[in-house]
Amino acid sequence: MTHKKTLRLTSCGLFAAMLCIFSPIAIPVGPVPFAMQIFAVMLCAVTLDWAGAQIAVLVYLLLGLFLPLFSGGNTGVTAIPGPTGGYIWSYLLMVPVIRLFRALPAKQRWTEYVLSLLGCGLAIALCYLCGTLQFSLVTGNSVGKSIALCVAPFVWFDLLKAVAATVLGVELRHRISRRNF
Repeated sequence: MTHKKTLRLTSCGLFAAMLCIFSPIAIPVGPVPFAMQIFAVMLCAVTLDWAGAQIAVLVYLLLGLFLPLFSGGNTGVTAIPGPTGGYIWSYLLMVPVIRLFRALPAKQRWTEYVLSLLGCGLAIALCYLCGTLQFSLVTGNSVGKSIALCVAPFVWFDLLKAVAATVLGVELRHRISRRNF
């Protein structure tokens, strides 16, 4: 196995592990807890290439089907079809959105930050859309009430997570590339 393949497999494994570690950490603030998995998904997508990030998120989701890896220690068997499951499966959609922005040409580092942050912001909106629609369908709440319960309390926290994931991800990517990995 070549050095690049080994690095790629290791990176996917490390980011999948990071997702597994961050996800059960949750602070209940209503029907949707304040959790860190969206930060881990964004960091993964900003740092790794498209395939690596998608593999890491997919491994996390597959492990979470049977292990208590989702917020609050839930498994996918109960969480994914439940009211907040739309937020969980939307992670697979978030990665391509962020990677699409990361793939745009950026000649200066500040441009990379801006593109990554825009990708993260759009990915958060997509996560909110998928999660809120499923929450509304499962609970019978109106979309407006679901937004008030599931989106409004989290917007500022998630935007801060997007900034942190952007800064850390861009810096990690540059440090890795400087070492010829």
